[in-house]
Amino acid sequence: MKLVAALAVSIASLASTATADTVEVMLTDRLDGNLDFYCLDISGSKTNANVENGLQTHTCYGYQGEAGVDQVFDLASVEDAQLYMPEWNVCATVSDLSVGASIELTACDNSDLQNIVLTENGHLSPLTAMELCFTAGEETTRGRGGTSDHQIKSLTLQSCSDDLLAYQTWELRAEEH
Repeated sequence: MKLVAALAVSIASLASTATADTVEVMLTDRLDGNLDFYCLDISGSKTNANVENGLQTHTCYGYQGEAGVDQVFDLASVEDAQLYMPEWNVCATVSDLSVGASIELTACDNSDLQNIVLTENGHLSPLTAMELCFTAGEETTRGRGGTSDHQIKSLTLQSCSDDLLAYQTWELRAEEH
């Protein structure tokens, strides 16, 4: 309960300073990013993204002046322990509650597999498996078959670990309209 209260305070603080009701979810460490940080992203290109491919981490589009529709989450849903993507009407859904699980996108149903919290220390974790964290992969590939400067990393659930903090610590960045 203390964790959920801390989360509410953290999100309320962001909400009071943000002018937008949508956010990007990005890693706090730039890692090897050459254009911007890494954001949660639907595989595919902006409006041509395919929700059936689930979530990955990808160069945030903030450097272009605005977030891409395939990287935008509803701030109010984050407060309710869900990662809802309003442009696609889907929620982030872990495939199961185990190490290595993928992060899928499905119709929102408020199941345990969709109850995901952003903790005070920046972890994205299933509410019923707080020892697991959304984790960006260490390997980086370039978009468009290697021809784009955009960078892509996988996204899976892994055990939360101090050794993986750079790949597991997330924050919200307000999407300006």
